[in-house]
Amino acid sequence: MSDDRSVRASGHMSANVISTGDHNRTHAELHAQAVPPQIPPANSVDIAAELASIRAILLRLSEEHTNKIGRALDDAEEEAKKKTPDKDEVGTALTRALDYAKQSNEFMLEASKLAPHIAGVVGWLGSTWHHLLPLVGLVNP
Repeated sequence: MSDDRSVRASGHMSANVISTGDHNRTHAELHAQAVPPQIPPANSVDIAAELASIRAILLRLSEEHTNKIGRALDDAEEEAKKKTPDKDEVGTALTRALDYAKQSNEFMLEASKLAPHIAGVVGWLGSTWHHLLPLVGLVNP
C-alpha cells in the first residue's frame, strides 16, 4: 500500500464521495439536481461587453489556437456591431471560437468564468443557441 493519500480532480465535480485510506467503509446518499441557468432577456445584454469578456478568457487558454480564436471572435464582434446583426452569424462565430478553445487542457478550468458570459450571449442570441450552455457546465433550460 502506498502512503500517498492525496486526491486530485480536474474539471467539474459534483455529487461525489471521495475517501482515502485503508479499510474504509462509506455510506452516502447524494441528491443532486441540475438548476437551469439564469438566461437574461436579450434587451438587457450588452453583447459587446460579453464578447469582450469571453475574448479575455479564451485568449489566455490556448497558444496553439490563439489566432484562430481571435479571428472567430473578431467575426462575432464585427457582426454584433452592425445596426441589424445576423445573430446566427454571431453564434456561429462564437461556436467556432469555443470549439478551438475546448482543445486546450485549461478549458474546463475556466468554464465557470465563461459561464455567465455565455449565458448572456445565449440570452441575446435566442433559444436556438441554448446548445452552447453545456460547453461551460450549464444545463439547457
